[in-house]
Amino acid sequence: MATVHIVLANVQARARTGATMPVPDSVPSGVDTVASAAASTQSTLAGAAGQFWSIVSTGAVWVNFGPNPVAGSDAGWLVPAGVPRDFAVTADGEKIAVKDV
Repeated sequence: MATVHIVLANVQARARTGATMPVPDSVPSGVDTVASAAASTQSTLAGAAGQFWSIVSTGAVWVNFGPNPVAGSDAGWLVPAGVPRDFAVTADGEKIAVKDV
């Protein structure tokens, strides 16, 4: 079992010089911390197209996205322990699910 910290945020492309510098807004749209398990578990967060997921976990987990996602080795992404991963929300109402590796 791992603790999975999930942040949902808007991202702006702004820099003082006018250069492109995509960074998340300092105030997230939503935050959830869930415990992964042997079965896929969904977060309560739901994203909107154009937002981004930022995920970090204390242990390796599978993650998957969609309107009713199920995470697993044959469906989703591997997020290694302690390695932050960012993903773009592809549709309004998108959710995230996590599962132990």
